[in-house]
Amino acid sequence: MATRIRKGWFIGIVALSVILILAVVLQWSGVALALPPAQQTDTNTITIPYPGRLTDEIGQSIEGAYDFSFAIYDAATEGNLLWSEAQKGISVQAGSFLVVLGSEQPIPAAMMEKGERWLEVAVRGPGQANFVTMRPRQQLGADAAPDASIQAGSPCPHDHWGDSWTGTSGTGLSLSLPSVGSSASLISLFAAVYGSHDVLVGVMGTSSGAGMGVYGQSNDGPGVVGSSTSNYGGIFSSNQDHLDIQVGGAVGRINADENGDSQLYLSSNADIILKLDNDSGSDHVLRVKNSSGGDVCTIDEAGNLNCIGGKSAVVETADHSWHRLYAVEGPEVWFEDIGSATLVDGQANVALEATFAQTIDLQEYQVFLTVVGDEPVLLYVSAKTPQGFTVQGVTMDGQPANCSFDYRIVANRLGYENVRLEPVNWQTEEVAP
Repeated sequence: MATRIRKGWFIGIVALSVILILAVVLQWSGVALALPPAQQTDTNTITIPYPGRLTDEIGQSIEGAYDFSFAIYDAATEGNLLWSEAQKGISVQAGSFLVVLGSEQPIPAAMMEKGERWLEVAVRGPGQANFVTMRPRQQLGADAAPDASIQAGSPCPHDHWGDSWTGTSGTGLSLSLPSVGSSASLISLFAAVYGSHDVLVGVMGTSSGAGMGVYGQSNDGPGVVGSSTSNYGGIFSSNQDHLDIQVGGAVGRINADENGDSQLYLSSNADIILKLDNDSGSDHVLRVKNSSGGDVCTIDEAGNLNCIGGKSAVVETADHSWHRLYAVEGPEVWFEDIGSATLVDGQANVALEATFAQTIDLQEYQVFLTVVGDEPVLLYVSAKTPQGFTVQGVTMDGQPANCSFDYRIVANRLGYENVRLEPVNWQTEEVAP
């Protein structure tokens, strides 16, 4: 990476192979721009896409209108001027801009067919009277000519990684333009960034500061595409536990391939964590939607689960078949406990299990009793307290009973005492794909 010039301009070299451009990498900013294809305006002239990024001396993006001057020579210094043009009022948005060489003065195709060709760039900021020329000139593809047989991914005959242009302007601005990783024909031009390697990494982006290692943007099609026949299509890693990948925009999406049989896998050697609200703002909800965009299951930040369908456990039986056992639903939020006790001289005092008692409303709970014995017995609850309940029982002839019984305790979950058949404004409207 080139060193920025204090109070000056900086411009990174673009390694162009005449008009055979596929991949450009914004070496300073990591920004990938979607480019229009280089093209022939007629049989004798060509135009060349040329992207860049404008920042101030501390790396902040600049916006506004800037003037650029481009010239092609036959030597690295001095030499003969073969072509030139000026483009004024180029729009720079969020630091990024795109020009097309030859749009003002078409480039003769014959001029690019033989001999060395060197590109010189100058820039003029708002309020400046003169252009500032960048040094050194950038060599275009030596002895390269348009060749429709060159396919996407074919190597550039040279590279300019790390090259830079500098020029003193006193504006405190820096201008960085991309280096090229590979080239392609006019017909196969389709991506802003392209890199390939038979063994190692096709494209690698790193950042040692607050910037991003890889940033892709496209007005039509994917901003970044990664694929591999024997390894991961892409690897993203940071030193922060929450900054490996960021999905931008008001709606962030991660989709599987668009064909009907595609699946999306999330795999981990440890936990998989879904955090609903990373900025500690208002309540948010994890939503599972059907194909029409309607909610079928939600979990909010309080942990409340709401689903349209039944909730079941799938269990294997002794004959190795699998079956669903469904959860019992009720109009209130209840916890329950079960147990057994024995009457002695017609009475039993049953204490609530201590931990269970901390989870329920102890002011009001219900007890259900079932006799366990070989003769009828009348059982009833004679008292209930926050500590437990008393059961009394007599035989059919009125004698105090001595028998076992089962009990079931049902109580409202603590904190949900007043919840009953709570209405739901269910999300069933269509959403944009």
